[in-house]
Amino acid sequence: MRNIIFTFSFIVITGLGLFAQTDFAELDRVNYLYYLAKDYKNLKRTAQKLLEQGNDYYYLRMRLGILAYENQRYAFAYRNFTRAKQQNPFNTVTNEYLYYCYLLAGRQADALQFLRTLSENDKSSHLKTLPMAKAPELILSYSYTGYDVKKFQTNALNFEAIENQVVLNAGLAFNFSERASGFFQYSNTSKVATFYSPSHPSGNYDTYKQNQFYFSYKSLITQGFEFSGYTHWVFYTDVLNVSTYGRRSSSLNLSTESLFGLNFTLIGWYLRGGINFNYSNFANSNQFATEAYITYFPFSNLNLYSTVSGFYQLDKNWEGTYQSNFNVGFKVFKYLWVESGIMIGNSFLYSRNLGTELNNSFIIPSKSFYGSLVIPAKKFSLRVGGHYSEINNYSWDLENYTKTSKLVLNAFGVNAILTIKFQ
Repeated sequence: MRNIIFTFSFIVITGLGLFAQTDFAELDRVNYLYYLAKDYKNLKRTAQKLLEQGNDYYYLRMRLGILAYENQRYAFAYRNFTRAKQQNPFNTVTNEYLYYCYLLAGRQADALQFLRTLSENDKSSHLKTLPMAKAPELILSYSYTGYDVKKFQTNALNFEAIENQVVLNAGLAFNFSERASGFFQYSNTSKVATFYSPSHPSGNYDTYKQNQFYFSYKSLITQGFEFSGYTHWVFYTDVLNVSTYGRRSSSLNLSTESLFGLNFTLIGWYLRGGINFNYSNFANSNQFATEAYITYFPFSNLNLYSTVSGFYQLDKNWEGTYQSNFNVGFKVFKYLWVESGIMIGNSFLYSRNLGTELNNSFIIPSKSFYGSLVIPAKKFSLRVGGHYSEINNYSWDLENYTKTSKLVLNAFGVNAILTIKFQ
């Protein structure tokens, strides 16, 4: 009797083991067929069953990673390639996929940092040919904005009646080291306007120019975390009316305004965000501002993304102002992206976007709608866009720090940015 029980138990246990082996072999075979058919959905479904059974192995992770990569699900691909690398650290193909997961998800700094951590033995033949730092870029841009014009016969307060404004920019992005980069930009702003003031109540019509210099320094502190410092300087001439022994005369005076700021950025697969802090001294006042932003990538790729940002500023003379934005961008096809957004607020004398966007005037864009077409290519990218703004314009008393006589005007503009990549 004891022998019969033992024999029966042996048969049951052996049968269960054979069934488990058969079940694994069948699931693995089906999973592989789904991989060959590029059936991403069913590949994930059968892979989940295998993992639930405790079957976690290199080829399964590579199948999951490759199909996720081909479907541009870079976060999921990265997780599986990372696990595959742990299971087989000597396969250099895995490292190549990991590099491109970072790069194609828009995480170029992280891709380069990952590349720098690899030894020559860990690199595929292709990875060995890649540069260890980002290539320099030349950025050229042009913008034109036309305004509704309201003029006065006389206005003893400060009022700016702008007809149009043209901005030309030329910038160079370059490397300080493998982990640190810089950006330098020169801007020339030309504004056709009539300025009213206590010294010119009948208005002074002219073309007013500003020369601006911008510089930023950015460093990758660790994977997914960047630090930046930036400064923006403005130079222009003022006409001063002076009185000497009862006689009035005019003289030109070179005026300077400046901004200094810091930025901290976190970069993830689905969320990227940052915060800026800056100080400026526009219009004989002082401003302290902070700006926060977060971008959401629902599929961990650049095919669809949206950004929410907010800005708040305290001015020594004019108290607090704000702006808030919502932007969305999406891929139409390989060489065309579309971006659009809306902004509302009441800010003036401000700077945004790490100090690159500057409004050192008393013009208040209360609502703005903007959009761009982006054409990316290997050697260059071109961005062409337009914008509409509803402008709140006031007469300003710069001694008592009050504003009166609100006007609601319209402004329309176009812009273009050409980025040339030296690679």
